Amino acid sequence: MTFRSRVANSAIWVGSSTIIVKILAFITITLVLARVLEPEDFGLVAIAWLAINSFEFLRGLGIAAALIYRKEDEDGLGSDVAFFALIASSIIIYMVIYVLAPWIEDFFREAEGVTPVLRTLALVIVINGISQVPYTLMAKELDFRNKAIPEIIAGILNSIIAITLALRGYGVWALVAGYLVDGVMRTSLVWFFSAWRPRLRFDWQVFQEMLSYGKHIAGSRFLIFGITNIDDLLIGRVLGATALGFYTLAYRLSNVPATHVTSLVNSVMFPAFSKIQDEKDRIRRIFFDTTHAVGLVSIPLAIGTLVLGPYFVHHYYDGKWDASIVAMEWLVIYGLARSIAANMGNIYRSMGKPQWLTYLAMWRLITMAVLLYPAILWRGIVGVAMLSAVVAVIDFIIAAYLNNRLIGGGYRHYFRRLGPVFVVAGFSAAIAFGFMMLMPSPHWLFPVLTASILMVLVYSLISWRIDPIFRRVAVALINRFGPARRLAGRFGV
Repeated sequence: MTFRSRVANSAIWVGSSTIIVKILAFITITLVLARVLEPEDFGLVAIAWLAINSFEFLRGLGIAAALIYRKEDEDGLGSDVAFFALIASSIIIYMVIYVLAPWIEDFFREAEGVTPVLRTLALVIVINGISQVPYTLMAKELDFRNKAIPEIIAGILNSIIAITLALRGYGVWALVAGYLVDGVMRTSLVWFFSAWRPRLRFDWQVFQEMLSYGKHIAGSRFLIFGITNIDDLLIGRVLGATALGFYTLAYRLSNVPATHVTSLVNSVMFPAFSKIQDEKDRIRRIFFDTTHAVGLVSIPLAIGTLVLGPYFVHHYYDGKWDASIVAMEWLVIYGLARSIAANMGNIYRSMGKPQWLTYLAMWRLITMAVLLYPAILWRGIVGVAMLSAVVAVIDFIIAAYLNNRLIGGGYRHYFRRLGPVFVVAGFSAAIAFGFMMLMPSPHWLFPVLTASILMVLVYSLISWRIDPIFRRVAVALINRFGPARRLAGRFGV
């Protein structure tokens, strides 16, 4: 199999698992649990995850990324070192969180009950530490088929457990139980699909070499964590858990491109770029093709959410979550900028410039730290969303400039690749919105669902006609899930 075929095959498997898992999560959390549970329940879990993730970067110290970047590991020593280092750090971090839990609860407003939730949910750190290396090795070898299957099975069980417990009145513990089941299943199944087994050995020199590379990754991830979570921290501190619950739903609805598409791209492209890190022309071509492909998904998702999302939120939740609508609209811009810029970080890491991620993250964190509190006092969660959107756009411009220094291309390539996608997605959304407003129906759900389907159809038909990369991606996906060679041939692909 050629390198291009391996990358394409990996992208399809990651995309398939991401789509299935995220659709399940969207149905479970956004469509079911958000109707059953209260905003405060989501706020408590958000606070717990905030505390967990604030220590999570210490667990890996960038060692997993160093394992992917590391070319010379024929005897598997680097994998063994990473395995034991990750388990040891996971246990230490869990113990720290367990002790600090009551102080974390006291820090936030309206956060009674966070301590037991945090202590239970933090077990995910230890669970994930056990499976980190086999998952990393699968990614390094672009073996995303075996990586995807455990994720899909775990996602299904997560949804079943969370919905069942929520409907039986377990409240916030339905969310906690779902996350724990997900972690346990992923960790258990990965050892069934992975052929690698650790050996009882450790080498301090290898550990230091990996840490030397990984410290830049860990540093940038810590700063990125600060950037992406300082808003939750201050909202929970100043406004309380209920306001944080509203903001959490707004973020979840608006950041499908950032959280889902970005995770897909990062999973595949960092190990892919690392394998061809000395071929600049090839990297540049693949990078802009990938950016184009990401835009084909992220841009219509973002514009569709911006146009149809407010109508859906108001009617589906019977006004219960209306306080999140305006924040959601601003966060759409934030999520779209993040999704398109995500692949630039893979260029920095694969070409030996991980420190650039640290520098970028540092200026974002300083900016957010200085302006976030005034934004909260000005317009609450809406002010936070507006600030996040502006900072994300400026960050994209800077990141693109640095990326061009490594591989060339210039800003015109982004406009040429993404401009037509914006036009087609905007046109499709306008048609769908007009149809939704004019369509008579005894129930609100039918117009919004019909409009959503109409937007997808219009966007897909126009893109198929004018965009060769859209046709290439579409045919690859159809070929994966069914015989489509003759169908593709009829359309001249």
